Amino acid sequence: MKSKSSDYVLFGVDFSSNEGQKELIRNIRIDHTIKPVVFCVGSAGTGKTFAALAGALGEVRGYGGNHKKYKNIYYVREPVEIGHRLGYLKGTEEDKYAPYLGPLLDNYLHLMAFASKKGEDKSNLYLKRKESDGELPFMYSRLPSDIIPLAPEFLRGRSFDDCIIIVDEAQNLTLDELQTLVTRIGSFCKMIIIGSPNQIDIPGQSEENNDFMTAYKILEPTGLVSLIKLEAPMRSSFVVDFDLRFTEYKEKKRKK
Repeated sequence: MKSKSSDYVLFGVDFSSNEGQKELIRNIRIDHTIKPVVFCVGSAGTGKTFAALAGALGEVRGYGGNHKKYKNIYYVREPVEIGHRLGYLKGTEEDKYAPYLGPLLDNYLHLMAFASKKGEDKSNLYLKRKESDGELPFMYSRLPSDIIPLAPEFLRGRSFDDCIIIVDEAQNLTLDELQTLVTRIGSFCKMIIIGSPNQIDIPGQSEENNDFMTAYKILEPTGLVSLIKLEAPMRSSFVVDFDLRFTEYKEKKRKK
């Protein structure tokens, strides 16, 4: 049965006109026993995290009267910095990781702002964190209780059940880290692995040769993973062109 465009309106945002984002959300909705892992590739500004977050929240919160499929969302991002390093950050694990949650918080607040403009039921929007969470850094305190940030360094030995895991900026993960991530998947669990191969911030890898895409190629023969490519710019019409020009220049320089 063909899906209606209204099936891809989430929290006030119509994703039906963007084929890449629509396909990403469709794959997020596929039963976890059929496609437990979804890889998403796209240049800067193509709305990868935004669409993944919307699709995941829709499954967790039972958006549009649908059945809630998962309990919560775990957000994993490698804490890799661009250019100069900040150095040692004092405080708890949450204090150290909080600076890397800005993009997640921005995407969540944008999504909720769209929903508010469209008159969405506020009981399904800004969910407060539990009091038992205690006092948390600003970035954590602004996120709802059903989104839980995690640093990949602390995942070994854990098993994840009844949840969706969003792995962001995965182009900065090593093959060992990606192996650790996909082997954490337990029952009723879906994993979305997002990356931009042309924006790698770790040495020794390139757009043509990186562990992110290698991980997909390793898993592809299982038939349990899908690869979605996003191409349409969502920030500004020129962002993808700008990104491509820098990438081409760096590639030419590397080959000289």
